[in-house]
Amino acid sequence: MSPDEYRVKIDEAAKFLFTSSNDTLIEFLSAIFSLPLNKETLRVVPISTEYISHSPVYSRHYPDIVLEVRGLSDEHPLFHVEIQTGYDSMMDVRMVKYGYLIGASRSENGSDDIRVITIPHQVVIYLEEHSRITDTLQVKIVLPDGSDLLYSVPVLKLYQYPVEVLGKTDLYLLLPLVLVKYRKRFEKLITRKNTGREEFDQIVGEIIRDIETIISFSSEAGEEGRMDEETKDIILSTTIEMYRQLHRKYINDERVQGKVDYLIESVRQKWHTIGLEEGIEKGIEKGIERGKVEGIKVGIEKGIEKGIEQGVKTVAKNLLMIGIDDAMILQVTGLTPEELERIKAE
Repeated sequence: MSPDEYRVKIDEAAKFLFTSSNDTLIEFLSAIFSLPLNKETLRVVPISTEYISHSPVYSRHYPDIVLEVRGLSDEHPLFHVEIQTGYDSMMDVRMVKYGYLIGASRSENGSDDIRVITIPHQVVIYLEEHSRITDTLQVKIVLPDGSDLLYSVPVLKLYQYPVEVLGKTDLYLLLPLVLVKYRKRFEKLITRKNTGREEFDQIVGEIIRDIETIISFSSEAGEEGRMDEETKDIILSTTIEMYRQLHRKYINDERVQGKVDYLIESVRQKWHTIGLEEGIEKGIEKGIERGKVEGIKVGIEKGIEKGIEQGVKTVAKNLLMIGIDDAMILQVTGLTPEELERIKAE
């Protein structure tokens, strides 16, 4: 897998994370931009990320994630999140360009017939460490009359956040992307001579511990009601995909794969158990409402069946969305090939 292909996979995974529930996205935006956004009254809407400039030449630009928040009086502010794998010396200029294009796409004339361009809230999230990454991207724009303005964009260095710490914040949506930082460490090992197996195993061990922590956090947060099922499925599915990219390119070790397969199977069993419990609960409620013993029995049976079926279907759809191959999905979910084809056709 080439570096460009790897970056594309990361971009796809990041965008998939931002299809999480409205509550999760509001919590994330509130935390990363330090804004008092109320998830009870606000709604997040994804915006097209294709922007066209005509000067000096016709070109298309694709910022990573652009979200609109609706419910704040008559205004619908925009939020631009850029996911950057490694250091880019022109990132500051790119953010100015993205900010202008996003703002210009919604520009309008004010009461004094002057066009108003509102720049979105912006942040850059770096996934891999580099000594030249600063806490803020800044560009001084000097106007012809000599006056100037300072364009600033905050930076989040995700590689500095241990999984355990990130899980305790409202930035937990980014948990799967923490695994990206290991790519650079693998690359350094490859370029060195006389690399011992011990160093390689140490990195792999850290990756496995991070995956275990993410799974544990997601399960606990789901049980406590701090994370909804939709977000949990997305985080776990993306974590699996991030690991698979590292495994294909660097690890390729059957022992490690067996360990991860066990973790995946544990998650699958957890999902089934949750679906079973929810099905039983709904079935009992339905039966009690009818006030008949037979109603309770039928409700339980149908609830169990429906709960398990829906849970497995949700997992399969999430895995399909991030490009997991059919063989892995069949292993994780226990579906038959025919059942998986029916889900694809829905």
